[in-house]
Amino acid sequence: MRGHDASNVKGPIIEMRRATRLYGGVPAVDQVDFTLTRGEVHGLMGENGAGKSTLAKTMAGVVALSAGEMRIDGVAVQPTSPRHALELGISMVFQETSLVPTMTAAQNLYLGRENFFNRLRGINIAAQQVLQSLNFDVDPTAIVGTLGAAKRQMVEIARAVLHNAKVIIFDEPTATLTPEEKDHFFNLVRGLRERGVTLLFITHAAEDALALCDRITVLRDGRHVLTDETRNFDLTRIIKAMVGRDLSQTMYGMRKETVRRPGERVLSVHNLRMSEQVR
Repeated sequence: MRGHDASNVKGPIIEMRRATRLYGGVPAVDQVDFTLTRGEVHGLMGENGAGKSTLAKTMAGVVALSAGEMRIDGVAVQPTSPRHALELGISMVFQETSLVPTMTAAQNLYLGRENFFNRLRGINIAAQQVLQSLNFDVDPTAIVGTLGAAKRQMVEIARAVLHNAKVIIFDEPTATLTPEEKDHFFNLVRGLRERGVTLLFITHAAEDALALCDRITVLRDGRHVLTDETRNFDLTRIIKAMVGRDLSQTMYGMRKETVRRPGERVLSVHNLRMSEQVR
């Protein structure tokens, strides 16, 4: 199911004008013009290294623009930190969760509200009310490190809603989800849109963007390639915009005539583990 028709939604909430971010003099984002329209789910797509996350991080106050301008509701601003961005109504849910794994879901929701934070019974009750209002099946007393990826994501979303975020940015949110969890996430996003939240969905999975988004923007090598309504895209058009060529071209994917022989083994890894992400 594709996103609803965005043509009925009026007014930009975020505008990026000639947005540029340099690292060591090299542009990760290069003079990008981008508009996020109020009330839409907007897919931001591109291959790895295309500049998707960097552009989003400039909106979320994680990094600053090297050049260009950002506007919120028509007013020029530059978030100086994630907290500042949240005060402006922008929250980012990162691919690697920003939750504190040794704290409960409730404590993570109210982290930073020191006057309320140590009243455990109070924050548990308040967190339960927030989670239930979003129809999130998460125990507020559960330690975050014991939660699966989908429920950690729910806590991140609940925190953004609790802070009255007008815009929520998701960075590759479906990358670690099972098919069942992905379906649930899609329903969460649609529910947030119905609540009036604007959503930016960063992904390189074309099928997910086609299923969920109202509009899609494609970046390549740090530059803006195109923006259009989802109904005007298909898989072929997205992939061509992402890689810069038609994958059906004869030369692409042809087998090499010579194959390099494997050399001496230089690295072996056994039983690598990193929290819940790698087992």
